[in-house]
Amino acid sequence: MKLLKLTYIAHGYYLGFFNKPLIQNRVQAWKYGPVIPELYGVIKRFGTSSVDIELMDLYSEKDLSEKDEEFISLLWNAYKGSSGTKLSALTHTKGSPWSQVFNGQHNVDIPNDIIADYYSNLINKNMDEQQQPA
Repeated sequence: MKLLKLTYIAHGYYLGFFNKPLIQNRVQAWKYGPVIPELYGVIKRFGTSSVDIELMDLYSEKDLSEKDEEFISLLWNAYKGSSGTKLSALTHTKGSPWSQVFNGQHNVDIPNDIIADYYSNLINKNMDEQQQPA
């Protein structure tokens, strides 16, 4: 679950910062939150165990730019201590893209423009809070 949620969150922040997708895969609203079905299909066999990194290398993007690698590294450092359950809760908050489109059925696409708007607003809110005097 942690890998799924981190990938989704990274995609969301990337859309919010750069207004372009980090991944080309579609994102869907499932019962337990946003899911990237293609990634889920690759990792579901691991269950709650760690994902085999060598297997993931077969499916990963080999041509990430240095900027993208740095972005992913920064995001990993910010969220690596969070459990899959905590990350899942973050993706379920009121107003989140998942909450905007989930209607009780699987396979409902979450459009990138909804994800971009949400994360852009989250980024702006965090920047505003940091700029306020203590």
